[in-house]
Amino acid sequence: MGRLLPLVKGEFDRLNKYNLFTANFVVLLFWVGLAFFFEGEELKMFVPVIFLMDSTMMTIMLVGASLFYEKQEHTMNSIMISPVTEDEYLFSKVIVGVLNSLITVIFISAALYFVKGVIYNYLLLIPAIIIVTVVHTMIGIRLSYHAKSFSSLLVNFMVYIFLFLLPTVFATLGIIDANLAKYLIVLPPEISSILIGALARDVELWKLLFGYTYLSVLSFVLYRFMIKPKFNEYIMRETGV
Repeated sequence: MGRLLPLVKGEFDRLNKYNLFTANFVVLLFWVGLAFFFEGEELKMFVPVIFLMDSTMMTIMLVGASLFYEKQEHTMNSIMISPVTEDEYLFSKVIVGVLNSLITVIFISAALYFVKGVIYNYLLLIPAIIIVTVVHTMIGIRLSYHAKSFSSLLVNFMVYIFLFLLPTVFATLGIIDANLAKYLIVLPPEISSILIGALARDVELWKLLFGYTYLSVLSFVLYRFMIKPKFNEYIMRETGV
């Protein structure tokens, strides 16, 4: 824990140094401005979309940008000669991702309360935000492993959207047959939408239980078999060893 806190602080310092906090804040202001035009039931359904996009797409972009700037700063060289373990380094990324998403929840919730008087069930929202952000932070790390530049990271990001997000959108629009669409629940964006969407609509209990269990198992699998085993390879490649 003593080494984890400085890593978390360093992550926030880096986000601030490269104006990633500012960029995120501008996006949040855009969401609040857009929400201003909604009322009643439409606003109730729109707000979970804000939280969903922030905890999935924005999380992937922020962790990817953080890793990219670490490459520029040659942070990996320092990591190799420090007592920091790979677990501590990777966990710091997850913690910062979760804290960023929770900051978004606080900001958006406060803004909508003062502007629209909207209050949500945060006992439903907070656990969903945490587990969704954990999974997508790990996805962001995994996408960054083989990105040689920020442009290639964006390409990886677009591929992820094409493979995992668009099918959900197509199902919502009725382009994908309903019998096939029900199997899309195994896609991270879809199950994330269900968990966060429970904030505004009734969701069957089995879907909530499945969602939390599935994302918990997925986060373990990603970390244990796709992120941690490839970490040393990533460091060696970035340091030229």
